[in-house]
Amino acid sequence: MDPKLWVAAASLIVAIGSSIVSFFSFRNSARALAITEHQEQRRSPRLQIYFVNGYRRLLSKRQLFGFLVSVSNPTDINNSVARAELQITCLLRDGAETFLRIQHNTEVAEGLENQKNDAAHVFSLPARIDAHQTLSGWLLFVLDSDTIGDGTVDGHRLILEDTHGLSTETDPITVRAWTNEDEDN
Repeated sequence: MDPKLWVAAASLIVAIGSSIVSFFSFRNSARALAITEHQEQRRSPRLQIYFVNGYRRLLSKRQLFGFLVSVSNPTDINNSVARAELQITCLLRDGAETFLRIQHNTEVAEGLENQKNDAAHVFSLPARIDAHQTLSGWLLFVLDSDTIGDGTVDGHRLILEDTHGLSTETDPITVRAWTNEDEDN
């Protein structure tokens, strides 16, 4: 037997063994990378908004908007809701469409009997939401009638900003509306 043949056969066996080991190493490293990316994604701040109920009360000089929502933090880090805004789409008299943003107003809750009997509270911002936790509560907004004049409110969307400066918004929301002629606010 020729020693060159033995050396060639041994080299072939080592090469095949190396290929098998490198294949399994590649597969394990790909899995480890996927796990690490998934863990990193869970550490990225994110909030989720679940709309439960909403209403619009038409008064003589203003409109009150109330939204009962649950805000979840599905990530592995603590977060907070720093700001809550209501984006309103208004149709003006000449057919133009405009957008208004209104800040959450906790002072409105004092005069509303709806929320007094409800188990949910009015959000006081900033509202801390720990990792994998959910908070429920009312977001309240006031729109002065003079702001839109003869225009009509056509759509609603909630926008929450967290402490990292990231915004989360809902799809367009449909609300119930009713008129309370007795209040002069």
